[in-house]
Formats: sequence, structure tokens, C-alpha cells
Amino acid sequence: MAKTVEGIQIYLDGIGHLVQDSKLQVPIYQRSYAWTDKNVTQLFKDLGTAIAEGEREYFLGSIVLIGETADRPRVVDGQQRLATITILFAAIRDYFQAKGDAARADKIESDYLLETDLRTQEQTPKLKLNETDNDFFHKRILTRLNNPGRKEKPTKESYDRIAKAAELAKDHVRAIATATSDPTSRLIDWLEFMSKKARVIRIQVPDDANAYRIFETLNDRGLKLALSDLLKNYLFHRADDRITEAQKSWVAMASILEAAQDEELIVDFIRHLWSSEHGLTREKVLYDKIKERITSKQAAIDFANKLSSTAKTYAAIINTDHELWVKYGSDTKSYMATLNLMGMTQIRPLLLAILETFTPGEIKKSMRLFVSWAVRFLVVGGVGGGTLESHYSDRAAEVTSGKIKKASDLAKAMKAAVPADGEFQAKFATVTVSKVGLARYYLRVLERLESGENEPELVPNPNEEEINLEHILPQNLTDDWEHFDAETARSYVKRIGNLALMKKTGNDEVGNENFATKVKIYSKSELRLTKKIPIYGINGKWTKESIENRQRTLAEIAVKAWPNKVG
Repeated sequence: MAKTVEGIQIYLDGIGHLVQDSKLQVPIYQRSYAWTDKNVTQLFKDLGTAIAEGEREYFLGSIVLIGETADRPRVVDGQQRLATITILFAAIRDYFQAKGDAARADKIESDYLLETDLRTQEQTPKLKLNETDNDFFHKRILTRLNNPGRKEKPTKESYDRIAKAAELAKDHVRAIATATSDPTSRLIDWLEFMSKKARVIRIQVPDDANAYRIFETLNDRGLKLALSDLLKNYLFHRADDRITEAQKSWVAMASILEAAQDEELIVDFIRHLWSSEHGLTREKVLYDKIKERITSKQAAIDFANKLSSTAKTYAAIINTDHELWVKYGSDTKSYMATLNLMGMTQIRPLLLAILETFTPGEIKKSMRLFVSWAVRFLVVGGVGGGTLESHYSDRAAEVTSGKIKKASDLAKAMKAAVPADGEFQAKFATVTVSKVGLARYYLRVLERLESGENEPELVPNPNEEEINLEHILPQNLTDDWEHFDAETARSYVKRIGNLALMKKTGNDEVGNENFATKVKIYSKSELRLTKKIPIYGINGKWTKESIENRQRTLAEIAVKAWPNKVG
């Protein structure tokens, strides 16, 4: 009969003995396998150093387990270490199997990997990962070398990490074996060390509420815990007897974001959602702010449900191929793609707020505004990402509360923060653009406005296979450009006034030719701004004054292309 866990029990245990002694289960709501090559390699290296130096023990941190009985606990902290140690056990098993040492391979497998039922001969894993990873982990790690499942190709990021960890473990075991005249004895040393001397603090608690208290204690003691795990466990704790509802919502959220193993993305989403409702919230205070406001069972359930329902919107913000954009139309989708092109992550709280609140028509107007703001902020500079996010988060909270109801309200609320026409035009007249994607976008929008398009900023990036970015003053100077000294050339070659769009065939012909040769090709271009380049030449040459004059003209167009008003 299984021993019942009463209260919180703490043991000092070898991690191998823990695996050997228990059937461990990673719950569905826990992160998938997330360790990188660096994490895996560092663990193997640290263990190797401890063994080589004859250390009496090596501390691997804490393992937090939940379960009403001691022999079938759920792992709520430590699954990455447990999975990686299991992968190393499997690699040692595989080594002995490959050498024809069936007895040792069988013993390692029965001790650390799979338990076989005497009556049914059914094999049960010592460690089961979460629902996402478990089948692949079983096939790739736990089964024997000749099992067809070992050859299954990874189809998820966590699968790929498991497969890479397995290869690293295989290489590590081979290195141990080849570095000694008695590889069997040396590998047994490793097994014994991991079983008895690679120590963990095993914290066994009877329920989720106690697990939360352990997480709080570990966090207060300065041990590094993932913020997503802290947030998750706090919500589960507050959900109390409705914890299953909270867990389902958390799993749904992670599944929608396709980020079960991506702690950073989950934290970004939660922070942006929280900021959209409560104003700017920095990551370092997010946990405390959530604890301050979510103090009841119903509040925890409501927030967990909000995470699940809003995750689809956040997924669409990240990925413009998402089905959500169908109901908003191609124009709004294009504006979103443009914001992503410019790396405007600071505006995500405001995007969440309007997508959850505004009508499709007001969303389109707002998104067009956002693109104009983004370009103006990028060109003018001097506004830090934190300040920008503060503006956007404050406006998002006003949208969520109902104070701001439409795009024109947003424009008024942001008027003082967004660079005015005069400042934007002056800065555009001197701006240097190092990022090719941005330069191509700016020029494409200006070209579309020159051609009479009503919404020129819709195109985030022209097709690179058809239209290339041309440097009139070439990046690699030849004798034909001797009127530019090296320092001036470096200062002017990436000015927007020196850049042009060209059909690929024309750009291939131009190359590093002199200006007189280039002019003949520019004058035949179907692109209006490119076709006009020759008029800026001075005495048949392209000079820094030519670049400055052309850029001032482009700046005049830019004010119209990215207006700070609702059209």
C-alpha cells in the first residue's frame, strides 16, 4: 500500500535514486523540455568535474513534487534536470547494449528508465514528461537502439531539444569510454555518482496549495525560479478547489501561443496583457502586481480565463498569417506586418486593447496611426523603448477602461508624445538607414505616395526577387567616385537620399558603375522616384549636395506618407 504524504516532507536524495525509487509524472501544465545544448553540456561537464576531483557530493538544487502518495508524485519543479539525467542514463544503457553487454543494459534500464510488470510484461516509464513531449521522449530516449521509434524526426522545438540532448549524451558517454582503459568501470562510477552523490533536495508536498508555498519560499531565498512558473503556481494556489479550471486555461494559453517551452514568450504575453489593463508594468514587478490584485479564487479563475481567451489575439499579433486577420481585412493585416517589420514590440499592450475593444473599422484607422507613429519615433529617435512602452501602455489602459473609444481619441491622447510634422520632416532630411528592410519599406511607401496611392504605407516590404535596394553612391568606391573621400562616403552611403528602389535586372546592370552610366538606367525606370534621380546630379556628378537635396524632397513626401492624424 502506498505511503500517504502528510504535510511537507523534505529529503536529501541522490537524483538517480529519486528516479529509481519513484514513478514521476510531469503534469500537462508544466513546460515542455526547454534545455539548450549549453544547459545540457554544462550539467555533464559539472558532473564530470565532480567525479574527476573525487567530490563526496554534487548539489543539483531542489525538486518539488506533489502527490497524495509518495510513489506517484507529479513534478512541478525540476523536470528539466530529471529529463536530462534520464537521457544520460539512457545513453549509458545504449553504450552497453551496443557493446553486447545485455546484462548491464537490462539492469540500467530496469533501475532508471522502465519498470516491467511481472505479470503483464508491460513497461512503465520511471519518468513521464508532459502530454506534449512524452510520446517522443519514450520513443527517442527510453526504447532500445533497434526500436524504429528511435528514428522518428522531431516535429516540435521541444522534440528537437530532446533529440539534441540525446546526441550530446551519446557523445559524452563515448568520450568517457575512450578516455580510460576500463570504460565499464568508469561508466559504473558515473552511474553510482548520479544515483547517490549527485544530490537534490526532494520536497514532497500533498497538494498544489503547499507547492505554491514552497515556490514562494524558494523565491524568497533567492533561488532562480522561472517567472512563468511563479505566476502559474500563484494562480493555481488562488484557484483553490477550482485549480483544474485554472490549469486547463493555462494549458490552452500555452498551446495557442505554441510556447509550452518558451518561458520568455509566456511572460511577455502576460506582462503585455496586464499592462493593457493596468498601465505599464515592468517584468521585475509583474509578479508582485498580480499578487496585489488577484487575491480571491474568482479573480484567479477570471484571469486564467482571460489568458486563455486573449492568447489567440496575441498569437495573431506575432504571426500575421494567423486566421484572426481574415475578419479585419488585408489592409489591417498589412499594417500589423509593418509594425512587426519595424520591431515595435512596445506597442503590443495597445494592440491587445484595441483588438479586444474597437470595431474593425476603428482598428484599421488605429493601426494606420500606429504605423505613422512607429516611423516617426524611429526616424526622430531620442525616445527610449521604456518611454514608448509607457505611452502605449497608458493609452491601452484607457482603451480597456472605456475612456478612449476610437482612433481619433487615441490620436488626441498621443499628440504631445508623437513627433510633430516639422520635427519629423527635419529629421527625415538627414536620416541614415542601416537596416535594408526598413530602407526598402520607406522608399516603397514614398514611391506609392508619389504614384497617387491613397494608403501608401500598406506595403511593408516589396518582393526582393523583383525589387532591390540600390546605393547611388556605391558601398565600394571605385576611381570614378574619387570626389568622395572615404569618411564622407561612409557618412552618406546609407542616407535615405542616396538609396533607391530598382528592378532587379536594372540593379544588376548598375553595380559600382559611375554616375553617368547609372543615370541612363535610372531614367528608364518605371519607379518615379528612381526615374527622377538624374535631376539631382550636379555638373554630371553625384555629390553629397545631391544626396542632401534629394533627401529634403523625400522628407517633404514623408510627412504626407506617415500622417499624425486619422485619415
